[in-house]
Amino acid sequence: MISFALLGPVRARRDGVEFLLGSPQQRTTLAVLLLREGLLTTMDELVDAIWPDGPPPAAVATVRTYLSRLRRLFPTNCGVRIDWIGGGYVLTAPPGSIDVHLFHRHTTRAAEARRDGHTREAAAELRAAVNLHRGTPLAGAAGGYVEGQRARLAELCRGAAFDLVDLTVELGGYAEAIADLRAMVAEDPLRERCHLLLMTALYRGGRQADALAHYRQVRRTLADELGIEPTPELQRLHQRILQGVS
Repeated sequence: MISFALLGPVRARRDGVEFLLGSPQQRTTLAVLLLREGLLTTMDELVDAIWPDGPPPAAVATVRTYLSRLRRLFPTNCGVRIDWIGGGYVLTAPPGSIDVHLFHRHTTRAAEARRDGHTREAAAELRAAVNLHRGTPLAGAAGGYVEGQRARLAELCRGAAFDLVDLTVELGGYAEAIADLRAMVAEDPLRERCHLLLMTALYRGGRQADALAHYRQVRRTLADELGIEPTPELQRLHQRILQGVS
């Protein structure tokens, strides 16, 4: 079975064997078509995506060469097609072969399960989504369109990771959640939701002193970096922890 990875380095595999995707520009061509799988992408859109600062004189011929190479790269029986349809190119791939689509499927199922009160099922779906994230999205591809998509996918992955930790706390997995939240806080020290959840996990895990110490650290960071006090929500949580209120 063929599979495409976009939530990390751009890669393509079939039965565990990796395809050599060629130059960064050719890899970008494939990434754009995969992100728009099933949708028409014009030649102008491909050229702009590959060369956002202005195309070279032979840009159209070069893109056609990339597309020809990509068509030859994937065997005819693997279910991948790149067709010219009504003024543009359309890539089609087997269902479930693109990791971004799988990610959305898992997060959608997680939201439905959580809404219906099935917390463990929601956590399992989110874990499956988070496990698809293997580094910087779209690594190896470049261009303005790719940069925008990279930022979007990275934010979606961060959101899924946070939602998973939130459910982990809800299910009582405080030690695991604390470790993950400390990593999130180190990556983005000004992300308030992470501090709120970390303090909650510490407190519910029987570590009231650590929760209070973390609040003091957050307060110092906000004062030093932004010259502001913690938000009212963070202050209310601090007061509840001081008073021993669950």
